[in-house]
Amino acid sequence: MKKSLIATGLTVALLSTPVFAVDLIGHTKSKNMINVVSEISGMVEMSEFETGSLVSQGSVLAEIKAQDFELEVSKQKANLALVRADLSIKQSLYNRYRELRNKNSLSQNELDIAVADFEAAKAAVALAQIELKKALLDLASTRISADMDGYIINRSVEDGAWVSQGDLLYQVVNIDVLNVRLLASEYDIGKLRVGQEVEVWAEANPELKVRSSIKRIGVEIDPVTFAYPVEVEINNPNHLFKPGMSIHASTTPANLTASNNQF
Repeated sequence: MKKSLIATGLTVALLSTPVFAVDLIGHTKSKNMINVVSEISGMVEMSEFETGSLVSQGSVLAEIKAQDFELEVSKQKANLALVRADLSIKQSLYNRYRELRNKNSLSQNELDIAVADFEAAKAAVALAQIELKKALLDLASTRISADMDGYIINRSVEDGAWVSQGDLLYQVVNIDVLNVRLLASEYDIGKLRVGQEVEVWAEANPELKVRSSIKRIGVEIDPVTFAYPVEVEINNPNHLFKPGMSIHASTTPANLTASNNQF
């Protein structure tokens, strides 16, 4: 009887042993960043926003001098009208030659030449349409707009500077949602699982705590920190968290107990 009571007491003691939270540290990192590059070569006439500026999707970040591109559009429109006129002549000649050939009043060779000229004229129109479309796209590219809401974190262009196609102009980051990259020791990694709830707060503002869950757990140790990466995403609609902030995170004992009961 005494042995039974002792065994029962030991079992209750083990089950009631407190399970401590896992405390982690890390940094916030932007999830959505875009590089704004020039799609054409030209001289920058206007680049309004500075580093730190908040921009909206569609905001014009910079303008490239458009005069040469407007002239190119006019040139391609005139060229398209010219080749269309030539196509009209070649088509009319082809139709007439076909009628004459049906009446045996024209040689097959002459009809073949008219057919070839007609097909070449159609190809010239198609090519002119492509050139006009390209000219219009280039003209539209003189206005460089933001593809999303966000903050300017890097400006690499100045008014009056010449830029080439592919040159970086701005970097824009959206921080409505941030990644938090935490570091877990070899001892703690076994106590964590994907989907586990964590509480996150910035070192600069420990009163502001945000609940989230673990999204990813690395399976290979980082050779620099000698820790395993643990990633969490946090909603940040008021932008109170900034990329690069030092972050603390903690699991809850309840979650740890549930986790440990699975093994």
